[in-house]
This record gives sequence, C-alpha cells and structure tokens, in this order.
Amino acid sequence: MAGKPADYRDVHIGSLIEERRLRAGLSREALATPLDVSLSQLGKYLKGANRLSATDLDILARVLGVPVGFFFESMPGRDPPQPGLSDRPQARLEALADWTGFAQAVARAADTHLDEDRRQALGSLVRAVDHALSGQQPFDKANDSGPSD
Repeated sequence: MAGKPADYRDVHIGSLIEERRLRAGLSREALATPLDVSLSQLGKYLKGANRLSATDLDILARVLGVPVGFFFESMPGRDPPQPGLSDRPQARLEALADWTGFAQAVARAADTHLDEDRRQALGSLVRAVDHALSGQQPFDKANDSGPSD
C-alpha cells in the first residue's frame, strides 16, 4: 500500500534540507549515502515530490546537525505552538516569598532521597549559587586567602 501523496509540507521540508546541505557544503551523495537511496530519489525528496519517512528525516537531521523539529518550526500555515504540559508558566524565583520553607523542603528531600556523596554535591552547588548571587568569590583551594576586595 502506498503512503499519502506529498504536499506543501514535503516541499517545505525538502527545501530546508537542500538549504542546510548547501550551507554545510555537503554533496548530494553525502545525504543519499546514509539514506541508502539513489541521487534521483534524493532529488525527489529535496523537491518535495516524495515524502520522507520519520526514520529518514531523523537520519538527515543528524547528518545536517539540526534537531528533527527544525524542519517543522517554520512550517507555513501552522498555528503558533500552544503551551504543552512541560511548557506551563513558571513562577519567577525571586517572587517566591518563603525561601526558608523552600530551603527546608530541599534539605528534607536531600536527607530522605540522596546518599552522602550526592548530599555533599548538592550542598556544594547550593553554596556556589549562594556565593554567586551574593557577589562573593567562592573559596578556591589555590587561593585560600579568601575573597579580595
């Protein structure tokens, strides 16, 4: 059974692949070889006459050094993306009023769920962030004289 016929989306994707190929200075053979297709078939993909499979699109994205989503981001006629579950608005950290409660919750979670090495690593990270936010220089073993003024 044949797949769906190619349409304007396939033309768009093909033109982006060709554009990225030229920018990267790659030959058509460099794209056809990993796909295991002839140059003629690659030409049909680049013109949008034939539809690429998801697997082939993934291969081309890797060869061209772009994420697969690159081919869809500027798709004509596409509605702007709506926030997904992972894109819900986040509260700004400085807007959190009860930092002490937050710090206590993190400490309790670390004590409950982390081994000693990971607790130490988390403590080092928190101290580094605290130093960075307060403008202090972090302690450096090579320079143990403390921060310079």
